[in-house]
Amino acid sequence: MPLTSEEKLKGMLAAAGLPARGSYRFGEVCIILGIGRSTFWRLVNRFEKDEAGRIVHPDCLDSIMLRSQRRVTYSELVAFLTRNNSYTRQNAVDPKQMGFCFEEEAA
Repeated sequence: MPLTSEEKLKGMLAAAGLPARGSYRFGEVCIILGIGRSTFWRLVNRFEKDEAGRIVHPDCLDSIMLRSQRRVTYSELVAFLTRNNSYTRQNAVDPKQMGFCFEEEAA
């Protein structure tokens, strides 16, 4: 049986040596997701909702400011894993689809 997004996050937190808590600083999020600083800021800056309140880009992170620190909530990390898992599954290349073959012709 596949793991839920929350179970995946709990495993990622255990691997990073971090406890489950309400929110995480940007450096901790980088460790949890295995991303670099610039990727973190790209994900945060990409967050946008449309007029109906739906997230425009699945590969983004909603964040909050707590004092002077940018933080990502536990629930947003779970939602991020859910969004990106389902997006990849729904928009992946169909293995039955013909591919293009770019072979160099022998001269």
